[in-house]
Amino acid sequence: MKSIPSVLTAAVAALALSACSDGTSPSSANKVGVGFQLARTSTAASMTAASVDGSTRSVPGSMPTITASPAGMNISRDGDVLLVTKAQLVVRNVKLKSATAACADDDDDEATGKPSTSTSGSSSRREDDDECAVIRVGPYLVDVPVSGADGARVAVEVPAGTYSSIRLWLYKVTSGDSADVAFRQANPDFRDISLRLEGTFNGTPFIFVNDVNAKLTVPLAEPLVVGTGGDDVTVTIDLSTWFLRSSGGLYSPAAANTPGQTRAQVQNNIRNAFRAFKDRNKDGRED
Repeated sequence: MKSIPSVLTAAVAALALSACSDGTSPSSANKVGVGFQLARTSTAASMTAASVDGSTRSVPGSMPTITASPAGMNISRDGDVLLVTKAQLVVRNVKLKSATAACADDDDDEATGKPSTSTSGSSSRREDDDECAVIRVGPYLVDVPVSGADGARVAVEVPAGTYSSIRLWLYKVTSGDSADVAFRQANPDFRDISLRLEGTFNGTPFIFVNDVNAKLTVPLAEPLVVGTGGDDVTVTIDLSTWFLRSSGGLYSPAAANTPGQTRAQVQNNIRNAFRAFKDRNKDGRED
């Protein structure tokens, strides 16, 4: 399996950047980097209302505790202990969205051939505006550091303007186009899945895989103004909310591998576990 540095080298060389945001042109572009990291603090308090059936409810139990170390990301709640030693996900079509326009939804779900929807929180909608600043990368494999460190970044030129959110496709690699075929050949463990975790749950080793396929529109904590300082964007993934059990404690990742209510709830939690912020110092910390 290729690591992200080698994959990114090829991906960056093949980038296609199109832009018509706020009337600017590529000549006014500035370098913007996009990186991924695991959240160092839990956002569980804001996630407890996100249920599979759409209902809202209070969730008993304590807040998850996250401790990062070279050994991995340790998440504990109500006596359950999840240690994640490897975290990988497949990403495609990362886009910065301006504050005044939405990105055209020109990359339909290739697994079905049908138009896809964008997801922000628990809502979905079709995006049909034609003004955008697009970074097309992938599919590519993101090895997210389990120590909590900032991950490798993709840096590209983006037209000057104000951007309010980042859009990305958490991508199940299934289509027959050349990019997907090449990815599957290079990463055979990721055929028909979009993410993979390794670690232990209450001391028992596990491998968790999932085929969640979702376009996510993630609002930035504050707008990114490109052209005033070259700020980067960091996308954080809160693993502590993935396995949050509504009755307290954590779901076993092994149990979430089996189709059913637990797996559906975990998939819903995954879709809602992404946050983003502008990273002025490029250190993976919100300034």
